[in-house]
Amino acid sequence: MTWAEFQIRLFAYKRIDLYKWQMLREMMWTTYIAPHQDPKKMVKRKEIFLPLNNDKKDIPSVSKDHKDNFIKAFQKWQQEIN
Repeated sequence: MTWAEFQIRLFAYKRIDLYKWQMLREMMWTTYIAPHQDPKKMVKRKEIFLPLNNDKKDIPSVSKDHKDNFIKAFQKWQQEIN
């Protein structure tokens, strides 16, 4: 098997594996949103519930400014306690 053929087979394997994980996530999500759950405590999107490799760009993240503001407020709070 040549390197190019290996790369083609690897690409196909990853695509099939990702499809299987997506199907599993759909089944898990259907079970997760069952009517006996409290909707206020549940995750709103299935991409956050079970992130896959191609979903990482869709997950919202906190900006650097927000992180810095939180760290400053936390340090100020720690100084007030001590």
